[in-house]
Amino acid sequence: MRIFLVLALVLAGCTLGGGKLAKPSDTANPITGDPIAVTSLDAPAAVGAPSATKPAAANPASEPPKPVAATPSADPAPTVPPVVEEPPRVLAPEELACVKTGGQWTVAGKAGGMSCVRRMRDAGKSCRKKSDCEGDCLARSNSCAPIAPLFGCNDILQDNGVMVTLCID
Repeated sequence: MRIFLVLALVLAGCTLGGGKLAKPSDTANPITGDPIAVTSLDAPAAVGAPSATKPAAANPASEPPKPVAATPSADPAPTVPPVVEEPPRVLAPEELACVKTGGQWTVAGKAGGMSCVRRMRDAGKSCRKKSDCEGDCLARSNSCAPIAPLFGCNDILQDNGVMVTLCID
């Protein structure tokens, strides 16, 4: 047991590097870079303005210092240009017709073209053929489509109940 205590004391006295204390490197760390510089967010003191800390007065009976009058700067602050209001956007006839019928004029499909997308009133309702829905009858779920038109490839049921794949881009 004594051997372990002696060994522990000997190992505790050892240091890596031959007993020399490691000194910080003068070069910048390639991973972290230079040390972080800290700056104040307050405005810098004006030249000639009194500093915040003044040395103690040698004679307490002396007259208190008079405040320095602020001198107007030679350059007045730049004026902010007036905000230009954007004129109202002119709607295309197709877009106007879409909005009037309750649709939403939006980018649709892979080509990125504009199209009128309308929400269906019977979305999610059970169906067996196209005539059961305002829009299309989805074959996989046997439910009415939530929007029209359906972009991409979708399995739908026709008016006679036959399943077909409809692809719209």
